[in-house]
Amino acid sequence: MSRTVRVALLATVAWLVVFLVVPLAGVIVGNVRGDDFSRVLSSPATWRVVWFSTWQSVLSVAATFAVAAPVTWLIGRHQFAGRRALRAVTTVGFLLPSVVVAAGFLAVLPRSLHYSVFAIVIAHAYFNLAVVVRVVGARLETLDRRLDEAARSLGASPVRTVTSVSWPLVRGSVASAAAVTFLYCFTSYAVVRVLGGPARNTMESDIALRAFGIGDVSAATVIALLQATIIVCVVALLRRAARSDATLLRTSARLAPLPRDARRLAVTVSIVTVAFVAAPLVAVFWRSVHVGDAVSLEAWRSVFNESLFDSVVASLRAALLTALLGTVLAGAAALGVVRLPRYGRTIDAITVLPLAISPVTLGLGLIVTFDESWYDWRAAWWFVAIAHTLAAFPLIARVLVPAWRAVPARLADAAAVLGAGELRRLVDVDLRLLRRAFAAGLGLAVAVSLGEFGAASLLSRRGAETMPVAVARLLERTGDLVRAQAFVLASLLVVLCVAALSVVETAVGRSRDAAHH
Repeated sequence: MSRTVRVALLATVAWLVVFLVVPLAGVIVGNVRGDDFSRVLSSPATWRVVWFSTWQSVLSVAATFAVAAPVTWLIGRHQFAGRRALRAVTTVGFLLPSVVVAAGFLAVLPRSLHYSVFAIVIAHAYFNLAVVVRVVGARLETLDRRLDEAARSLGASPVRTVTSVSWPLVRGSVASAAAVTFLYCFTSYAVVRVLGGPARNTMESDIALRAFGIGDVSAATVIALLQATIIVCVVALLRRAARSDATLLRTSARLAPLPRDARRLAVTVSIVTVAFVAAPLVAVFWRSVHVGDAVSLEAWRSVFNESLFDSVVASLRAALLTALLGTVLAGAAALGVVRLPRYGRTIDAITVLPLAISPVTLGLGLIVTFDESWYDWRAAWWFVAIAHTLAAFPLIARVLVPAWRAVPARLADAAAVLGAGELRRLVDVDLRLLRRAFAAGLGLAVAVSLGEFGAASLLSRRGAETMPVAVARLLERTGDLVRAQAFVLASLLVVLCVAALSVVETAVGRSRDAAHH
């Protein structure tokens, strides 16, 4: 192992140990005793929260598939003008901050449906539409339509064809999409906090309530461990479903053109899907220029003239630091994965570890650990960026690793023959060719930081709270101007996240084109 790779891996592991492993271990060891488990797990209130978390997640999964099924079938089985654009539209909700999605449905739903289970479920369906389209739609694209034609030529009815031919080939991807959607809904925090009201708590919001609302850190930790256990079980089922799907027939079948008699239906599905995605976003911008029933820019002026502008500065400051730290850490991890093929899978698994920890649990661990002596950093503005870095760098690594593997090894070999040292080869060959991938990583880190709510809601301080935290706080207050200010901040979040993700899409697209040529 070279010195450069060794230093890079040591830095990545040290960061994870200090800011992930130690905080989580400290919370468990320092705050949980044996009687805490019996006290919390024997309480009916605990199981009411678990039950609500579970059944609303199951209902949200069903609603997501109901909304996504028509457009998924259309995109996955047919080629038509505007197909790529329609698929991009279905991804919009998943890329937006969850608090913006919640604010959008507060804006678009009638008051009678505010703070209801319906509002939670429809927002979850909006957020997870992309999961079904991307996972199940990608599987549908691989199915050879000649299999259906052969079944029908043998006398099978359309229903029998679907149940006997198509369904066995896609059920693994359906199970995977359902499991991923369930996890997102089960650990939902911002959507439940904004749309559910104080009477409804998932396990994620209950952790925050117990730890910071009533100061019972021990009970919050027990709930977090119970949640982690359930998540591990769901992930195990997800991996099993993915393995079963991997054993099925895969082809590179060409998509069929739309039949003439199905074009009107396809247009209807496309219009309904675009309207469903666009309505909450349009409503957010619309509500930002209304104070009460009157059209007014007062909310926009007040945000830039009052202390709320501090939240914009705090978010941008944290996002820039997250981009810097996250990209450096992801680059170090990617270097280890690529240069050490023997240990690549292990290193890759380590980088994914932060994604298995819920943001609220992570925020709780950081607060409990770094709360004394010279490392009492809870009031430091950059402490939020630490949590955001843990959430962002595994995703950045997913961008950098395949791009790094695509770099021809012969280029570094040629540089070595010409006398370039290892560090010089890394800078002049690898990093130069990977600049677009790193640009994509920077944009992705900015988008993740701007939209993160769970950890930031615990770590942010008044006067330095991030924009999602400010949006949630303002939506919980009364007053037309205050709520309009929340929609102004939500509108700014949409603009900033779209800009950051546009950088990602452009950089990744150019990187792929360069690799192709």
